[in-house]
Order: sequence, then structure tokens, then C-alpha cells
Amino acid sequence: MNRLLVCMLVIASVGCQQNKQQPLRMLAVNEAIVPEHLRTPVVNYVPINDSKDEPYKLHLKIDALENNLYDLVVRVNLKKGCYYVSPNSKRDFTGVFKLILKESDQLQKTAQLTETPRSVEEYDPHPYVDGYVNWVRQTTTYNQQLKLKGEDNFKVSGMIQFTIEPRCSLEQIPFIISYENGKMTVEIDHC
Repeated sequence: MNRLLVCMLVIASVGCQQNKQQPLRMLAVNEAIVPEHLRTPVVNYVPINDSKDEPYKLHLKIDALENNLYDLVVRVNLKKGCYYVSPNSKRDFTGVFKLILKESDQLQKTAQLTETPRSVEEYDPHPYVDGYVNWVRQTTTYNQQLKLKGEDNFKVSGMIQFTIEPRCSLEQIPFIISYENGKMTVEIDHC
């Protein structure tokens, strides 16, 4: 009788553990179905601390080039086992890495966003992908060339956005590019 009771408890506890994982999968499916403007995103501001719980660390800087050109540099340091979709993926994915810059009369993008090292396309059999994708699985640097179109002081807002896996959370990191007294800077918008 005791053995039967112990066996039933073991089976019940294993069954409960398996059921605990199912709602997490359903959450990911439901989040993908809900339109982006109705979602409440998980937001991480940079610099992200070195806590073991954080899947990545982000660094921003802006370098002056020549002829009123600047280079916005975004470096994403990934923790082991974390990844996201590269902007170089050929298929249309939600949560792909994007660098969004608000329209401005003072500042404009002059080239495509570059990725170093460039991600490699691979086949992913996961049911939500089931095809080829460029996963970024290592520390990667993105460069966006910008052109200054005037000498007046200004502030332009922007956003870095991507879905970090396997946590499956939409990361949105707002930033501000400022030009004041001939010097351009970039900082995270903590508001």
C-alpha cells in the first residue's frame, strides 16, 4: 500500500512539473499573436548590470569621422546560451534587431546598419522558425553612419529593439543623440 502511494506521488509530481512548463510555451505563442502595439514589453535600460540574471550587456558610443559624418556604435555582449535575430535575416521575423532613429532635419542615416562579425544563416527546425534564420549568438557590434546636416544644437531620440532568446522578451532601449556646442554624444534615455 505504501509503495503504491509513493509511486502515485512520484507520478503526480512529475506530471505537475511537466504542466508547469506548458504555460510558458503558450505565453510565447500568445505574445506572438497579440499585435505589437497592444503588448507591454519587457524593457531593459543600459548599461545593464553584470547580474547573472541579465542575458546581455549593451554599450553605446558615437565616434566623429570626417566631413560631418559620425558613427553610432552599439555593442551587444551576450551571455552564454542567449541569442537574437540578426537584421541580416532574409525572412520577416518579429523581434529582429533594429536601430530606430526619429526623423530629424539635423541628422540622417547615410548607410545601412553593419554587423560585425556578420551572422551566418542557419536552418532552425523549431516550429516557430522552421526555416533559415541568422541567429546572433556572440558579442556583436553594430555601426550606423550618421550625417550632421547643420550646426544648431539638437536632440534626436532613438530606440534599439530586439527579442532576446531564450527568454523571449522584447527589449526596447531608448536613447538620445545630442549635439551641443560642436560635440555629439549618445546616452540612454532613462525617462
